[in-house]
Amino acid sequence: MKKVVNLMVVVMMLTVMMISTVTAETYVTVTVEGETVDFPDAQPFIDANNRTLVPIRFISEALGGQVSWDGDLQQATITYDKKIIKLVINKKEITVDDQVQVMDTQAILKDSRTYVPVRFVSEAMGANVEWDSTNYIVYITLKRDTVDLKEMANEEIIQQLQEYPYLENDYTKRIENHEWLVNRYDENKVKEFVEIGKNYMETFYNVDYRTYNKTEYVEKLKWFFLENSSWTADDRIKRDNEEHINYWADMITKKQISMHTEFITDETCIYTNGDIMIRGRMNYIIESCNDMEWLKNYTRYGNVELGKKYTCVVDVELANFAGHSEEKWKTAERLVTDEHFITPIKEVK
Repeated sequence: MKKVVNLMVVVMMLTVMMISTVTAETYVTVTVEGETVDFPDAQPFIDANNRTLVPIRFISEALGGQVSWDGDLQQATITYDKKIIKLVINKKEITVDDQVQVMDTQAILKDSRTYVPVRFVSEAMGANVEWDSTNYIVYITLKRDTVDLKEMANEEIIQQLQEYPYLENDYTKRIENHEWLVNRYDENKVKEFVEIGKNYMETFYNVDYRTYNKTEYVEKLKWFFLENSSWTADDRIKRDNEEHINYWADMITKKQISMHTEFITDETCIYTNGDIMIRGRMNYIIESCNDMEWLKNYTRYGNVELGKKYTCVVDVELANFAGHSEEKWKTAERLVTDEHFITPIKEVK
């Protein structure tokens, strides 16, 4: 009897060890539009309900959304294309524009990261999700809608821009609008800030490899950046600002890029959440590029087809860096630090 019992114990121990080994070696890959999402310090995993959970910030931003966190409520909020999506830790409910849905698993905190069910969050953001159970791969594709902007006057576009929620700052939790900024700085200064955001977008993303002068182009771009700082493009490579500017300028010629852009905004589309945010509608067309795969990786604006018109709403973030007057090159009063996609890229009819 003892031999039988001991044998059963050994079998059970081996079974547990095998299960543990399989679990430890099971890696989940997530792709968005064919590109693998990089999770640098928190990896997706399959939970006890056999659902794939992913770090909320990385997947939301890969789809073009923005995430804020309320520690008191233990609630994560995703802002995406006019949608407000909320999840509470250890709850199965997901709220999409005040409509409550029940998931078959829950959001959790793990290693100080918020993990959410990838299918529910992705579909709430309007994406398609497919699961390869053999290779443990999640395939996410965006539903690229079309919009009709041909009949919209600029006044109507500006009014539409004001309807999107402002982006909260993870640290300040404070948002002030255009009127508050006018009272603080005066109307002319606010207009100056808006022009910085607009001019940056229309300088950086208006290029034609056949006619542009690299030296002049680089000098124009330097004005928007702090010399002794850095920039991380969508390829997730961190470069010093001067290196970043010259790299992009070289690629314009090497990749034969021709891109035409307008950034529609005005002084009523400015707000602050700690830094200055300039909201605008970016309308653009990429007429030429001999390496669209590179362009798609370097900037999300490149995830399109040649020759078609596209649009999206973007917040250009400007910051005040004290002491930048000591830099080698002359800069604007407020300098560009980031671009935030408020809506996904959509084709224009």
